[in-house]
Amino acid sequence: MPIYIVLIYAVIVLFDPYGLLKQGNKRDFYVCSALCLVSFSLAFALSMHWEIPSPSPLIVHVVKMLF
Repeated sequence: MPIYIVLIYAVIVLFDPYGLLKQGNKRDFYVCSALCLVSFSLAFALSMHWEIPSPSPLIVHVVKMLF
């Protein structure tokens, strides 16, 4: 059953931004495709119970560099 859910999600990721490309919005298509790929990757990693590193130490470091 989980493989069907992953396949359905992959189909959605492929066909969701297609309307933007059809309208001629190439830049929006690429941004939407990249965000869908990131979303799919995170959803897949969470479903596999993989450890996802927290970005908070990096964010704290960047903020400390600014001030």
